Amino acid sequence: MTTVGLDLRYSLRTLRKSPGFAAAAIGILALGIGANTALFSVVDAVLLRPLDFPEPERIMRLEEAPPPPAESFRAASPADYFDWRVQSHSFAALAAYRGGSLTLTGGQEPEALTAATVMGDFFSVLAIQPVLGRAFAPGEEEPGHDDVVILSQSLWQSRFGSDPQILGRQLVLDGRRHTVVGVMPALRVAAWYPALVKVWTPLAWNAKERAVRGERLLNVIARLKPGVDRRQAQAEMATLAARLARQYPEADKGWSTIVQPLHDYLTERVRPALFLLLGAVAFVLLIACANVANLVLVRTLGRSKEMAIRGTLGASRGRLVRQLVTEALLLALAGAVLGLYLAHFGVALLVGFLGNLLPQGLDVHLDLRILAFTLGISLFAGLAAGLAPAWS
Repeated sequence: MTTVGLDLRYSLRTLRKSPGFAAAAIGILALGIGANTALFSVVDAVLLRPLDFPEPERIMRLEEAPPPPAESFRAASPADYFDWRVQSHSFAALAAYRGGSLTLTGGQEPEALTAATVMGDFFSVLAIQPVLGRAFAPGEEEPGHDDVVILSQSLWQSRFGSDPQILGRQLVLDGRRHTVVGVMPALRVAAWYPALVKVWTPLAWNAKERAVRGERLLNVIARLKPGVDRRQAQAEMATLAARLARQYPEADKGWSTIVQPLHDYLTERVRPALFLLLGAVAFVLLIACANVANLVLVRTLGRSKEMAIRGTLGASRGRLVRQLVTEALLLALAGAVLGLYLAHFGVALLVGFLGNLLPQGLDVHLDLRILAFTLGISLFAGLAAGLAPAWS
């Protein structure tokens, strides 16, 4: 048997002889590891997990900000949006959307549906393909040609039983007939209005409505061209905003344009709170490691006679240190197993504590990254709790 195997067997026998010490050390480490694992699970789901779209880092949100000290309006005017579409060169696709609701009637009981009207290449920006049919055609954002609708996959399944013949069917929305041209898959993005939408219709405005510049009504998203980064896009949009301010001083003077990754926009409210909590629970883990290190140190001092005898029999200082570190690592791994169990309940407590700060519909679950994080902090805890006593 290798020396590592011998160290493990000896460590297990030693810990079995001191069940009170082992239980106390494992419990303390489990609390620290469990708290860190629970919070990292939330941080991973909110901040680290990319949006569920192809190349999500290229999806930007564009918004207009008024002169300070006023707060950002988080929206754009129709006229500015159309100027962006024509004059900007950083984006492969650019689109606008507005939220609303539509009432579906006919056949079954009326149903109020969360809806969005979109303009431009909305689905191209997200790089998603319909489950059935197609996206909106360019001419369908013209008045008189906008009597078409795209269904969400959830509505198609729940209301129409996943009918493959749904394309071409006439639906009555707010008393007006619309033709179904497509079915879009679910947008698995928490805390984003379009992910809640049941039906999509084209945003069809006449020339007068498109020329409105003082009212900022539209949410705008865009996809960066390959080879263009956010800073380049921001520089171009700043130049364009200055140009529009000179051309239309009554509506645009002092206003700026902000290019922000969509993921950052969706998480900006909760990010400071999560980082603050992450620092706090990391400090808790350090305290747990210090407490266990003290326990191990006291126990090691009580084993000084044993260590002296082992040294007399030929055990090197390195071998004795490795033995003590092995015992601490075993305690940490046992604490990790218990910590994972505690983290399961800790996630629910954190979600309840943070409340409305967290995105609605947040999916928090254990995966390989969470397990790797737990293993990493367990090894850190074991080394931190074992090296100082071993060195002493």
